[in-house]
Amino acid sequence: MKTRIISALVGTVLLLGILFCPYEWVFVAAAAALAAIATWELLHNTGIIKNTLFLIGSMLFAATEVLACTNAVENTQYNYMLDPPLALWLTVAGWLPIVLLLAYGVFTLLLFAVYRSSFVWKGLGLTVYATLGFTALALLRLSSSVFGLPFVMLPLVIAWMSDTGAYFVGTFLGKHKMAPVISPKKSWEGFFGGWLISIGLTAVFGVICNALIGGMSSLHIKVGLITVFAAVLAPLSVLGDLFASLIKRRCGIKDYGNIMPGHGGVMDRFDSVIFIAPLLWVLLQLFH
Repeated sequence: MKTRIISALVGTVLLLGILFCPYEWVFVAAAAALAAIATWELLHNTGIIKNTLFLIGSMLFAATEVLACTNAVENTQYNYMLDPPLALWLTVAGWLPIVLLLAYGVFTLLLFAVYRSSFVWKGLGLTVYATLGFTALALLRLSSSVFGLPFVMLPLVIAWMSDTGAYFVGTFLGKHKMAPVISPKKSWEGFFGGWLISIGLTAVFGVICNALIGGMSSLHIKVGLITVFAAVLAPLSVLGDLFASLIKRRCGIKDYGNIMPGHGGVMDRFDSVIFIAPLLWVLLQLFH
């Protein structure tokens, strides 16, 4: 327990430092590093992938794709009526995420042609899954410049409050098992309790953010809207947790890693978050 508490405190300080750092590139770099670590955990620590070349290539793709996507989005804020060299660079940067994805696809095909094993397709899917989630988090941080901070905290609040609420409600009231084979401790009572707690605390989070913003009405968060988002995304975050648990159970491991002693690896902490982050980013683009 002492190890868990110390590890949680250190992790919280690091997370808050990265979140509140005024330089957006710090969060983007952290997201790229976490994407690479999560890819390693999903491929290597599970035993799904043992090919060193594929592991290194997948980790490089995960990190560079996060950087490329965020760079492409930032470049769209500039006027393309610029000097030809800069305009050319902005055009190339805008296509770089697609080029990297195609290159990684070709890389996977080549390895499949050499080894004739289905492991490459599993590796491709899991790598894209981790990369997409952390890319979405980085893009949420870039939303509305400095005001992107509440948006990147939103999936953390929705997912982690759902998980925490489900744990406590399930501990005291849980009687009906939700998925006994995949996650024996989850209960339906915990699921609905966590869902309601996530919705309520997401609304509180929005109110607090608006209070801190003060008179800048153009930057106000739509509390009703993010509450609806929480109602939709909180159950999906549970699916993300179950999906990650299913992989661990099939691979015969307890945790994805030990980067946070007593708490597991990156995937153990962010499995539910990266599952909902891409959808949240899309919803914010459409409705906020």
